Amino acid sequence: MADKVQYYLAQLNKELNKIPVAVEIEKRTQIPKTYIASGLGLVFFSLIFFNIWGSLLTNLLGFLYPAYRSFKAIESAGTKDDTQWLTYWTVFGFLNTIEFFSDTLLYWIPFYYTFKAALVLYLFLPQFQGAAFIYTRFVRPYLVSNEKIIDGQFSSLKNKAASFASDMAQESPAAGDTGAAPKFE
Repeated sequence: MADKVQYYLAQLNKELNKIPVAVEIEKRTQIPKTYIASGLGLVFFSLIFFNIWGSLLTNLLGFLYPAYRSFKAIESAGTKDDTQWLTYWTVFGFLNTIEFFSDTLLYWIPFYYTFKAALVLYLFLPQFQGAAFIYTRFVRPYLVSNEKIIDGQFSSLKNKAASFASDMAQESPAAGDTGAAPKFE
C-alpha cells in the first residue's frame, strides 16, 4: 500500500513539475508541492462532501479542467482527443439538462454533490472513459432514435425566432425617431 501511495505521489509530483506556479510556490514555502496539491484537493472535496458550495464546486470541476483540456485538444494536431472532449461535453450537457429539471428532488439525496463530483471525474478522467461509455450506451441511442423529431423542433424554433426578430425589426422605430418603445399587441 505504501508503495502505491509513493508511486502516485511521484506521478503527481511529475505532473506538478509542469506547472511553473506550483514549482514557485514550493520554492517559496519550502512545502512539497504534492502536499499542497493534496491538501487543496482534500479541502475541495471536503467542502463538496459537507455541501459547502457543493453546487458551485461540482460545476467548477465539470467546467474548468474539461474546458482547458478541450482547448488543448483543439490546438493539437490529432483528432482522438477532440472526439473525447466532444463526447464529454455532449454527455455533460445532457446530464446538466436532466439535473436542471430535477434538482429540487436531487437536492434531498444525501451527499448528492459528492456523487456528482465522482460522476464528473468518471466522465472526464481518461482512465475510465466514462463519457464514452454513457454516450454509446444511453445518449447516442436516444438521440439517434429521436433525431428527426429533435431536428424538426429546432427547425420550428428557428423559424419562430426569425419571424419574431423580423416582426420586432419592423415595429421598432427608425434611427433618429423619438425612441419610443415598440407596442406589443
